[in-house]
Amino acid sequence: MQEYEQSQTIAAPANEVFAWVSDVENLPKYLPPIKDAGIEGSAAEGSPGDRVKMRVEIPDRGEFDSEGYFDVDAGARTMRWGAETERDYSGWLTVLETGDGESEVTVHLSFGPRSVESEIQDDSSDDRNPLEESLGATLESIRRQIEEGSGKLPPPSPEG
Repeated sequence: MQEYEQSQTIAAPANEVFAWVSDVENLPKYLPPIKDAGIEGSAAEGSPGDRVKMRVEIPDRGEFDSEGYFDVDAGARTMRWGAETERDYSGWLTVLETGDGESEVTVHLSFGPRSVESEIQDDSSDDRNPLEESLGATLESIRRQIEEGSGKLPPPSPEG
């Protein structure tokens, strides 16, 4: 299993940041490949939370629909997501209060053998890691939206 994790400081209180990032309708505002997202009902048996359906566009790969689970724990300021079937992919995001009106957002991704991780890495040049770049773009997009009200960064191209 491949694991990726990054953190970013945001100049806003943790409860405010978490309320914004955990709203599924805001996913397209900060996740680079997501064009549209919405809750479709309860998650499949054995998966937590709700079923989320998303329209995804990945550079050089095209546009497609994706489904998975989306689970929010507001008390712990943590959300989890992942594929419900056929793919080994999951992640979590947590928001911690760091003091002085600031918070730290951490995003963690896990890719198993049935995920697209190896395809993405194989399609990129040896000196790049598009998944690490996507994590950075996600966190910077959250910061930009919360602190500046500006838009998200585009998804990194696998080609560079």
